Amino acid sequence: MSGKVVASLPRSRFSPAIPLLVAIAACAAWAGIALTVSGTPGSALQPVLPVFVLVMVTLAVTGAATPLPLISGTVPVRRERQAMLVAVAATVPFVAALVINPAQWERGDALPLIADRVPVFGWLFDGIMGALPFAVDTPVYNLLFSAFEVFGFYLECVLVATILYAVLRLTAAPGFREEGHAEEEG
Repeated sequence: MSGKVVASLPRSRFSPAIPLLVAIAACAAWAGIALTVSGTPGSALQPVLPVFVLVMVTLAVTGAATPLPLISGTVPVRRERQAMLVAVAATVPFVAALVINPAQWERGDALPLIADRVPVFGWLFDGIMGALPFAVDTPVYNLLFSAFEVFGFYLECVLVATILYAVLRLTAAPGFREEGHAEEEG
């Protein structure tokens, strides 16, 4: 052992809200940048691909960080970091569903569906979009579609991380206390 003690970062009462605020800012940034570049949000993938990748990584990390208080104090800090990395890696299928979907291959007259891109929560956002009084292919409709699409991806990341952390919490060794446990860094 190296003898180093690793302490967790100090937490304020606003700490749990920070990942959600970052996710909302990333969703708004993506929708705004795509709108600025192409005139319709969400359809400017080629010109702003680096921004899209940055937004997806940001949403995956904030999605994994949002339910992190579930395991704080239950597992060592080093295991929290490893669990967060596993949660981010587990979102890869959702990235594939977001980027590769049938709506991009087929050009039919059917309405675009968020459920094609966001398999878990897309049905909910499709219902909301159907209830709104906006016509398809208008700037407002496209802006909301894009925002719901990336926010749905964030919610999928939160769901994956929550399930992973719940399993980790149930299987963690009993009796671990953060304040009384010295952990090595390595």
